[in-house]
Amino acid sequence: MKEKTIKHKVKPDASGSVLVGALMLTASLFSFALQDVFVKALSDRYTVVQILTLRIAVVFVFFLGLCRLRYGWKILRTEHVRLLLGRGVLAFLAFTAYYMALSKIPMAEASAVYMTAPLFVTLLSVPLLGESVGVHRWFAVCVGFLAVLLIINPGSALFKIEIVLPLFSALCYAMLPILTRKVGLSAHVLTMTLYNALSYLLCCILLSVAIYWFPANGDSSGLWQDLAQPWVLPGAFDSGVIVVSGVIFCLAILCITQAYRVASVSAIAPFEYTYLLWSIVMGYIAFGDVPGVRTVLGAAIIVLCGIYVLYREQRRAA
Repeated sequence: MKEKTIKHKVKPDASGSVLVGALMLTASLFSFALQDVFVKALSDRYTVVQILTLRIAVVFVFFLGLCRLRYGWKILRTEHVRLLLGRGVLAFLAFTAYYMALSKIPMAEASAVYMTAPLFVTLLSVPLLGESVGVHRWFAVCVGFLAVLLIINPGSALFKIEIVLPLFSALCYAMLPILTRKVGLSAHVLTMTLYNALSYLLCCILLSVAIYWFPANGDSSGLWQDLAQPWVLPGAFDSGVIVVSGVIFCLAILCITQAYRVASVSAIAPFEYTYLLWSIVMGYIAFGDVPGVRTVLGAAIIVLCGIYVLYREQRRAA
């Protein structure tokens, strides 16, 4: 006999749902930027892999306990195990790449390049979802990626290879809503989150084992030299910071997942760009980072292109 799975259905764009979705999305992006500060500060003393592994362990335990207390183990039943685990792998790639960049470059630059994620969603929707994209949206996407070149400034003496990592992160992150669209509303938000966290944790453990067996040495260079460093036992204060960062990350995940379940993407997606604002403000407060003219101009162009793409998608849907 086939066991029933817990389903959580929400009618998008019900009365007041857009406002609720926008507020939840904004709160989640503030939380993401806040814990970015914690990770960047810790990256001076620990490797990004160690920080992310310990943080996702906190996240997994948090959601495992929440699922057990709220619904019991029946919450784990779903017809989309592979898709949900796949989302976790993509999240692992996205966050690892982003925090590798964040450990080397200012928050404003990293977040500005990362804001190309909505443009990648438009690009990927053609081959993966079979959607058609008009001339206006293609033009906006092209201009947006040209703005990325303005920020990263390739060929210049100021160019850093780490600035390309947020672009790869944005590509991976852009695939998450596409997989979410395939899952739809049939899986509960906690089911989705727990499987994502499990997959993410397994990826972190595998990478940590690989680093243990193949650590960086004198002959290593580039990203592997920074990535494959031995773990350091954190003190009590840093351990507390990691736990707090993990809890904030949990709340951010719950908010952003629920935001896109109660309101349509086109209605609240422009609020994704508040992440850029939070990153600039927190980067200045925590690290004294002041974005340059190229970063500000490029970020403004990317935001405008992203909002225009969303506007054209909304008009097409209407």
